[in-house]
Amino acid sequence: MQLMVAWAATGALPQPRLDAAVARFDKAVADLVPESWHRRRFGGTDWGVLVLHPADPGGYRWPPVATDGPVTAVSVGIPVGADGDDPVTLANRLLTGEDVHRDVVPPFALLALDRDRLALQQDWLGMARVFTGAADGITAWCTRPGLLADFLHGEARPDPAGWTSYLLTGHFGGDLSPLAGIRLLQPGERVTGRRRADGGWQLTTEIRYAADDVVRSGLADRDRPTDERLDRAADALTRSVAGLHRLHDGEVTLGLSGGKDSRLIAATLVAADRTPDLVTNDDTPAEGDVARELVRLLRDRRGLELPHRLTPAAPPETVLATGLRDRARRLAALHDHQFPSTYLTRPAARTRLPDQVRPPSLTGAAGELVVGFWYPRPDADPAPTPEQAAMSKLLAAVPRGTTTSEALAAERDRVTALTAHARELGLRDEHLIDYVYLVERMRRWCTAAYTTGMVTPFLAPGFVAASFAFTAAEKRARLPHTALIARLVPEWADVPFVSSATGPSRATRIWEGDGVAAVADLLDTVHGPLTELIRRPAVERELRTAARGGRPDPRVLAQFTALAVASERLEPDFTGPSTGATYERVTAPPRPRTSPESRLAGLRWLRRTRLGDRLWVMVRRRVRGR
Repeated sequence: MQLMVAWAATGALPQPRLDAAVARFDKAVADLVPESWHRRRFGGTDWGVLVLHPADPGGYRWPPVATDGPVTAVSVGIPVGADGDDPVTLANRLLTGEDVHRDVVPPFALLALDRDRLALQQDWLGMARVFTGAADGITAWCTRPGLLADFLHGEARPDPAGWTSYLLTGHFGGDLSPLAGIRLLQPGERVTGRRRADGGWQLTTEIRYAADDVVRSGLADRDRPTDERLDRAADALTRSVAGLHRLHDGEVTLGLSGGKDSRLIAATLVAADRTPDLVTNDDTPAEGDVARELVRLLRDRRGLELPHRLTPAAPPETVLATGLRDRARRLAALHDHQFPSTYLTRPAARTRLPDQVRPPSLTGAAGELVVGFWYPRPDADPAPTPEQAAMSKLLAAVPRGTTTSEALAAERDRVTALTAHARELGLRDEHLIDYVYLVERMRRWCTAAYTTGMVTPFLAPGFVAASFAFTAAEKRARLPHTALIARLVPEWADVPFVSSATGPSRATRIWEGDGVAAVADLLDTVHGPLTELIRRPAVERELRTAARGGRPDPRVLAQFTALAVASERLEPDFTGPSTGATYERVTAPPRPRTSPESRLAGLRWLRRTRLGDRLWVMVRRRVRGR
């Protein structure tokens, strides 16, 4: 997505101070943004907006910046699902107080400006990456937390709460960010501002239509007939797919796996007479086999030829061409630490943002909301409460015992407050688990938040609402998927889904290549407070397992790598020189085990020495004297 920083001050700023803030921002983006990007800057002494975006719109009909008369609209993302207004019309509606984000598929945020007024609207899920912070009378908003810290302060300090959440959940939870004093805008959050006659801005913040409202609307439909609930889900999917086509010329790309989520989206496209470009990652061979069968069925029975390409997502020869430490540094720099550490086993990220906006694509993420993805087994004994199940699933980025007790307690308290809020909404059964998945996992973990045109149809508010109208039993039986696929593309109804346990994967493992050496060196060199959130002996134990040809827990190695690279960048005073000591320990051959016979022989030898004989007699006397 484009980069944006906007600010409003309580009074006019001295020009040197404003120039210094912009200069810090410019310096921070110099190595990140290609020279071909356009730069738009406008504002005054007490407010301003700076937007950088690719010069090539990539076929999108929704520009990141649009001005008509006194009104300017700055969009973060594209408003898939919204009415077909142009940006300035949508900005006018926002300035008059409308909830223009009600039907939008996240992520999307809109900043509207009109002379002495401004309005900034976050999407209903809070997924658009717009962060906020304040310093010395300036309130600012930015699409990257690091750039916001540079603009406001000129320095970045890590937020322990944010990194605690990242370690235990795999993402920054709630509104947390990697940096202290900076947070993500809340679901449905709206900032409105009016410029005072004597200069400076009066800002107010409120929560408008948000995730809780979507959930409540779904709960209100629980008693409707099954067909009506299915109709609502199908209509939401169709509207979101059609909405993307209204915003872009040409067909879209869909990652077609052998699973249920992408199949339902593909069925929606086929039923709408669209011919998406299908791509299947065949790291797991069964995925490729099922995807080929789906394409064959349409070709044989309908004469419909869908473009289909199979490719490995993370072939070792491509991934390992760049060392683990460099891959981790690139990933952190490109996405400001926001990406999950699971992406460390993907090919190395680029060192700069792309020159062009990527073509639109669809993802099956969030389909988990209608299949009981995080639900405990029906036969679990004892059966966990919904709160316990949600806690267990969310805090699974590292195994138990890997982190400090203080970090675990802090994150448990945060999630407990979240589940208590879900109870207040009326969520009593497994739907509480789905709520946690929605507002935590989908909001913060889903990488669609970082790319214009990567659309998640299952996050259409109508579909999310429908997901809370289906019963837990219907979700366990996969009713929404099976019923809708049978309705849209009956040819696919009898093809089994590929599960996560189907067949081995050829994807790269984090310890392969230089993985063991890289993590060992991080253990040696990086000792910042962030790395102390995870127990070093646990990391070394997994490294030793990898070095000896075993199967370590990849979560431990990946999460420590992410924390250590963040510490290098955010806590540079705690990084020292390499020693090689850890690598030497974990790669040392295991000590030979001593057999009982050899231990007995050693005792006999000791008995034959003069000192050994005296000790033997002393011990025997004491034993007999008892």
